[in-house]
Amino acid sequence: MNYYYQVEGLLRNNIGDVLQGMVAKDLLPEGAKVADREALADLASNEKGMLIANGWYMHSFKKFPAPDNITPVYAAVHIANSALLADAGVREHFRKHAPIGCRDTKTLQLLLGWGIPAYYSSCLTITAKSRGPVTNNPDGDVVLVDNVDHPVPDAVFNKLETLLGKKLVRISHDPPDTSGDIESYARVSEKHMDHLLATYCKASLVLTTKIHCALPCLGMGANVKLIHPNPSDPRLATVAEFIDIISYKEILERTNMDSSPVNKEALEKRRQFLLELVADSIKEGANAVQASGKMKYRLIRAKAALMAKLYRLGVVLSYRVGFAKDKIERVYGAGF
Repeated sequence: MNYYYQVEGLLRNNIGDVLQGMVAKDLLPEGAKVADREALADLASNEKGMLIANGWYMHSFKKFPAPDNITPVYAAVHIANSALLADAGVREHFRKHAPIGCRDTKTLQLLLGWGIPAYYSSCLTITAKSRGPVTNNPDGDVVLVDNVDHPVPDAVFNKLETLLGKKLVRISHDPPDTSGDIESYARVSEKHMDHLLATYCKASLVLTTKIHCALPCLGMGANVKLIHPNPSDPRLATVAEFIDIISYKEILERTNMDSSPVNKEALEKRRQFLLELVADSIKEGANAVQASGKMKYRLIRAKAALMAKLYRLGVVLSYRVGFAKDKIERVYGAGF
């Protein structure tokens, strides 16, 4: 059997998408192959394969899903655009491989609303392996990790330096080189991401606007704080489960940057579940949540199936009585 992990395709604007593939690769047998997330339909159709199908879905829907010979293990999925599910064939594909593990509640509710069994899984990047000893050395650098989608305003940057009494070392999560085919891009980007993770392990503090900097830092045990203009953004729920998210407004009002506690019990529970899910799926040759006889997976299956029926019924009834009709049409389509 071939084993695949996926990274973003040609757009290549966020090395965090590469990291999501890297953590899956670390859990797969030796020789796992990289797949272009935007062209999964192009995977070889003549050999059995398994794809750890985590991450951000997606820029283009034209080459989704993978062919039938590829078994996807959907864990830690984020659906950025509900239009992905407008196609009945895509919905049927997800039902066939359900329950779907979701890394955020917005994706969970979207799938359940279509009647597709799903559950909250957290994000696979919390399984990131430490790159060297995590020192949290007070004399180490304080690094600020951001990029083009959430650049930190100057006033916030300056206030952070004042509160911490140190100059910040700025790091971007933009890929260093976006050239080449998917294999060469993955090879170069994975090497760069390894360097970044090692930098985070050595830092005294990592400040970031990026989910896929905060989560691997938590998994590795690095000292990290997530700062964001909108802490209530549903995408951030997978981080908020473990640490407090600090708003820009709060930073400007603060007089210190005291450490926030990490919910280590919740973090370890989620981390172990994801590690076991991938390991059990490899043993089963299928999504363990769907196929395994273990009690924990049977319970998830039963709950996900029930929640899918209830959510779907709720969406249909709400639409028929005119409650939140505009929102329902926006998400599920008119006359869904």
